[in-house]
Amino acid sequence: MSHNSIDRTQWNNIAPAPAEAGVANGVAARRRRLLGYVRVVEGGRAEAEHFRWFSTSTELEHLLGRMSVRNVYIAGDEREQREARQSAFEVCQRFGIPFAPAARNGARRIPPANPALADGYLDFVPNDTAVKKAGAKRVVDVLLSVAALVVLLPLFALLAVAIKLTDRGPIFFGQARVGLRGRTFTMLKFRSMIANADELKPRLESLNESDGPVFKMSSDPRITRIGRILRKYSLDELPQLINVLRGEMSFVGPRPPVPHEVAQYEPWQFRRLAVRPGLTCLWQVSPTRYRMSFDDWVRLDLQYIDQWTLGLDLRLILRTFRVVLAGTGE
Repeated sequence: MSHNSIDRTQWNNIAPAPAEAGVANGVAARRRRLLGYVRVVEGGRAEAEHFRWFSTSTELEHLLGRMSVRNVYIAGDEREQREARQSAFEVCQRFGIPFAPAARNGARRIPPANPALADGYLDFVPNDTAVKKAGAKRVVDVLLSVAALVVLLPLFALLAVAIKLTDRGPIFFGQARVGLRGRTFTMLKFRSMIANADELKPRLESLNESDGPVFKMSSDPRITRIGRILRKYSLDELPQLINVLRGEMSFVGPRPPVPHEVAQYEPWQFRRLAVRPGLTCLWQVSPTRYRMSFDDWVRLDLQYIDQWTLGLDLRLILRTFRVVLAGTGE
């Protein structure tokens, strides 16, 4: 295999090897734009200087974590580069990203009798059962978010009035977050801090009580009076029901990080971006969450991803209610 290609939609693509130039036409036929290559071995680069080069395949996991990727095309010699191909397959499976190796029969390409092979690549979904479960999870998210928004509408109005009466400034706070497969979106919250909180954050970095890239401070001076109540009972998170309805978040999943945190991730930590971020997860219901290291937090997220079921989601939602009612938020 000389190169991998990464397909990232809407509808941008990183294409496969220059030796497999025909795939460019296939990508174009699928209304996706060719962006560049991921190199697996040295050589052959001169054939595609007009495309963007991202990294070697050893950095594929890092790349999939920080980019919005839908498919990975894998080209090259399946005998001479078996280990590199297998490594790429395993990375795609961990992220749940469909991949398409070159369709070959020995040294000859399989005739494209099947429309799926029209561009010379055979499409695989890493786990069809997981895809169906993800569809069921999305249906549950939509139903629950609609019901919750209807029921909680009076509370939304009450909190909006309380924020306005106690502090001048906007009711909602929107912040760029990184979601499924590296896609950025605006996460919504009821504003619990003063209006210029982001401008003051650099002055407080030395007081960060968390390790790793996240910022946590138990007595953050930027929090308003009403904000402390909102955070104590996690009421500031309620507008994220809108994010759930829009498909940017799920009820249960790893919390969405901010872009500058993702920029500091180690390669193994990017897999927490393989699913939609959520309102709650294992970390949120852990009694030791505020004393937990960032690495242990990520390990809990990966444990959730590997063990996910709808039943687990339901149990975590019920446990989250108990945590919220206990008023242990910060």
